[in-house]
Amino acid sequence: MSLSSITISGTLKKDPEKRFTPTNIPVTNLLIEVSYIPRGSKNNQDNLSVQAIRVNAWRDLAEFCEKKLKTGDKILITGRVQVNAYTTNEGKKRREVEIDANTITLLNDLLSSAGEKNAEFQKTDNLVSEKITDLDEIVSSTEEIPF
Repeated sequence: MSLSSITISGTLKKDPEKRFTPTNIPVTNLLIEVSYIPRGSKNNQDNLSVQAIRVNAWRDLAEFCEKKLKTGDKILITGRVQVNAYTTNEGKKRREVEIDANTITLLNDLLSSAGEKNAEFQKTDNLVSEKITDLDEIVSSTEEIPF
């Protein structure tokens, strides 16, 4: 396990851009927007700050991103974080956070499947309550409980 691991969620700011390295390895570049409440500010939605973070997906993950993701998707990323330091043409020093993704989960799918599971649970719950009603009828009609 790397000490530079990160898990982050955000909104895809623009469509993924797929390209190939000189050795023909696919890499897809993503730009996600992450909202957060800055330190020292009151905990409310009016003080939200937004940060854009670059994400690189390699090989099969790059193919997945190109096919499945689009602008506005909510995604969860786990990967390795790195900070790139550079100097601009004007001579200013800058740092940029970048993530090499290990996994990317499309939260839109996850949230919709959670809704389906909840509906399945409710259906199952109704079946269980019907069975309990039948069991109550059986137990109330007998003089002796068998256990």
